[in-house]
Amino acid sequence: MPKVRKAAVGVLLRGMDVLLIRRNPNLRQHGGEIGFPGGMVRPGESLTATLHRELEEELSLTSNDYFVIGKLSPIKTLMTDIKVYPFVALLKGRGAIRPDPTEVEEYAFVPLKSLRPLLYDDTVRTPLGTVWGATARIIRNLFKEGRDFLPEIGELFPR
Repeated sequence: MPKVRKAAVGVLLRGMDVLLIRRNPNLRQHGGEIGFPGGMVRPGESLTATLHRELEEELSLTSNDYFVIGKLSPIKTLMTDIKVYPFVALLKGRGAIRPDPTEVEEYAFVPLKSLRPLLYDDTVRTPLGTVWGATARIIRNLFKEGRDFLPEIGELFPR
């Protein structure tokens, strides 16, 4: 049986806005797609170590710049068969995000409220482009599971 490939991503919140990135189009996997910062788990590396490493590599954020408040259910990517482990974190203050252009083409903070169509649909337009696939499923899980550790989501999206 083949070994499951794993990745960790950061669902970074500033207030009720979530940070989305457009990946550099020259990347081998998922190039040009809209998603969350993060990447593949290295051999012997924990999921949280991967999260911290990837946020520093992609956005120049250290663990002092955010506070992890919870985890969402892992999801599998359909095309690349990667098991993705999303961590929800609150950004502290207005820390400077400095994206690495070799990995991140652009980023934006998108109001969660504007992503509400993902509760009922598989895609939604954002300032960065269309959100779909694994990213859409992670956001849907944030709306459903995030209430457990972020009560404000319940206020935005009552059951």
